[in-house]
Amino acid sequence: MRVPPPLPSSRRHSSNAGPPPSGTLFAALVVAAVVIGAASLDTGDKLPEITQNFASEDYQSTGGFVLLVILLSALCFLWFLADLTATMRSLSQGMLASLVPVGGAVFIAALVTAAVILISPLLVVGHSALEGGDPKTVATMYVVLVEIALFLFGLAGIAGALMMSAAATVAYRGGLVPRWGLVLVVIGAVIVAIASWILVVPILLVVLWVLVASVRRSIFYRRGVLKPLP
Repeated sequence: MRVPPPLPSSRRHSSNAGPPPSGTLFAALVVAAVVIGAASLDTGDKLPEITQNFASEDYQSTGGFVLLVILLSALCFLWFLADLTATMRSLSQGMLASLVPVGGAVFIAALVTAAVILISPLLVVGHSALEGGDPKTVATMYVVLVEIALFLFGLAGIAGALMMSAAATVAYRGGLVPRWGLVLVVIGAVIVAIASWILVVPILLVVLWVLVASVRRSIFYRRGVLKPLP
């Protein structure tokens, strides 16, 4: 991948929000949370199956760990977003640059809220927690919460698509992204914005973009294309 030469000192982009690897940490933590959650927190997708699992399974320790990983990933993302926002604003003072922090903030807020809605009820699932209660009633309430979480995942997809497409456009205009890179990001953003209302998986494209952006920013810092403020 071709990296642009260092810009003159007056055009070098500055940031005071932290090192670019925060985006890489975010991506790694999200992938870890998804893998662990998919393997250990599956309650099923039909009410009878969910009811049976709520009457017999114990998700407390794993659910708490996954929730902690997600919260840590959110901190890493905010660190990355602050650094990215500073760079975007050094490149442009227009609306697109302003959409980056807005889209990023809505993305991570919706993503974390959806995850909390999905995982928090599982922290009290087990024989003792449901003793004397009706597992079917609890499972039915959980199905409603899942629908709310899916709506939030869809919102996160739209916000993430807005963030990545706006950032890529500003970076392209500033000479940091090639034309084909901008096209790929815009196509990915469209896929995320549409498909995240049907499936949660497309949101991982936003996570992949954060990883790639973080790696590229690390290269730019090393090459002197980007310079942090003292």
